[in-house]
Amino acid sequence: MRVNTIRNELNKIYWSNSSELSRYSVLVIDRLCEGGLREYRLGSNIKILNGMLVIDDTVIPFHRIVAILRDGEVIWRRDVYLKK
Repeated sequence: MRVNTIRNELNKIYWSNSSELSRYSVLVIDRLCEGGLREYRLGSNIKILNGMLVIDDTVIPFHRIVAILRDGEVIWRRDVYLKK
């Protein structure tokens, strides 16, 4: 059984939907943000590295990503943070 990790999911989005990246965003734990979560839009400005996502100059460790959204709908999530 293949585990659907955050990196696998981001790579799948990046390589198969690169022309539609602006439809996607990630929900990230941010202790400085009111509510504790911040949403970052994906685009041509992203790099998927080992253990982290880089959007412009913002480095986001994978362990802080709690969900991936497409057009506002959750398509991947960590069960620990978000309820169904």
